[in-house]
Amino acid sequence: MHVTLFDKKKNATQFVYRHLKALERQGVIKTLTTNNQKAIIFCWSDHEKTTNKVQKHPPLESKSYEHIISKLKEKIRSYKAEMLTSIGETEAYAEWVNEMPELADDIKSQYQQTRELAKVMLGKVKGFERLLAQYEARL
Repeated sequence: MHVTLFDKKKNATQFVYRHLKALERQGVIKTLTTNNQKAIIFCWSDHEKTTNKVQKHPPLESKSYEHIISKLKEKIRSYKAEMLTSIGETEAYAEWVNEMPELADDIKSQYQQTRELAKVMLGKVKGFERLLAQYEARL
């Protein structure tokens, strides 16, 4: 049944989003908001945690959350800078290969390494942004 519904990515995305919003209306999950993030992040609602008898994290003092948030923002800035440097390096290698195609084999491994490093940094940025959204929601 769903095979024909999801022949396009847009249809699958809309299906998932509608079901997540329905779970949010039921109070099972909630949306975490951040100031400058495009992605919508969902997490289990506090109501769901207490009804399932899952131990909730002990509340931290506001200063502790502010310290955690500050550290996360610093990590995000650092990894974004490293990611942008890696992206610039891969672009430099690509530009060089366009100018000197006969040297492509010499540059291939360096290009691939910096490209992989950029992917890793992007993953770290996303992970720390999710953590940041969770801690900002607790304030």
